[in-house]
Amino acid sequence: MDLPSGEPAGRTGTARRTWEWIDQRFGLSALAYPVPQHANALAYTLGGVTLGAFLLLVATGIYLAQLYDPTPTAAHSSIVDITESSFGSLVRSLHFWLSSIFIVTLTLHLLRTFATAAYKAPREGIWLSGTVLFLLAGGLLFTGTILKWDQEAQEAFGHNVEIADLLGIFGFWFSPEFTDSVSLLIRTYVAHVSILPLLLGGVVGVHLLLVKRLKISPLASGTPDEIDRRARDEVQLPFTTHLARIAYWTLLVLGIALVLSALRPAGIGPEGVEGIEITKPPWYFLWLYPLENWFGLDSLVVAPALLVAGLVLLPFLDRSRERDPRRRRSWIALAVLVVLAWAVLTVYGYVTVPVSHVEEMG
Repeated sequence: MDLPSGEPAGRTGTARRTWEWIDQRFGLSALAYPVPQHANALAYTLGGVTLGAFLLLVATGIYLAQLYDPTPTAAHSSIVDITESSFGSLVRSLHFWLSSIFIVTLTLHLLRTFATAAYKAPREGIWLSGTVLFLLAGGLLFTGTILKWDQEAQEAFGHNVEIADLLGIFGFWFSPEFTDSVSLLIRTYVAHVSILPLLLGGVVGVHLLLVKRLKISPLASGTPDEIDRRARDEVQLPFTTHLARIAYWTLLVLGIALVLSALRPAGIGPEGVEGIEITKPPWYFLWLYPLENWFGLDSLVVAPALLVAGLVLLPFLDRSRERDPRRRRSWIALAVLVVLAWAVLTVYGYVTVPVSHVEEMG
């Protein structure tokens, strides 16, 4: 679009012409869409904040990858070298804390989507792609744990190998027997820095395109007809206002991660020793620890599989038009029970004495 005749070419005009030049060639405006006013509330920006945290993880991860040696003989010492540098320690601590914030905001985003029934028709695809993102996030967290190659990592590595054996042909890629030319640690590193991020980026693209096509879900308050009427009448804001809110909360997340990094820098345990089990998994996997104690290694596959199956089936089981949480009490009660079970298992796993599963895994 040309500037009107006689309009001064000030800073605003220059910026607009620059944007238009870029947009004409790359079509960036096609990504924008009007957003309802309620979408700028924190609860509805959690997905964008999660994406912002992921981009920060990529940025810090790129730096760490320049200094990390993924070979079994040097992995642990390279992490020690990173932490001995002030800047390296800061970046690694940021990466550590951002990973926790990433899974927290992703989980809260999932819970908000559930609470407002945003998984219902025609948004089933958005929910299913979000479930895949949840799985990929778990894979990133698990592979990142192994890369430290300390005692905790060695024990996680042992579980990885045993689960691969348990899965049989479906776990072949995670088995040491897959190839003799490249160590499993190097393949885990490749998964963490390339395979999983690329898959996550692709699914994020699909997820965002579906949100653009189907729009952000309406406020879930009232009867279905009241919700539809409110959605039609609600004020629509430019997409840039939504981006500004996401950027604001993402910067706040970065600030929180910086404070946590200063107060409690990421540590690293002693170099791992095979054949013993004396540590517990990170907090986001701690809910599985009591289940393994009680039911054995199979529970590490069965419990997550049941959780994922429930998430996948949800939009096909709950087919009513109701979206208001107050009108979906049985589903909300079920979600509360699941969250409480997760919290109880996590706390129980934290307070109990570490139990060795080496004999079972041998």
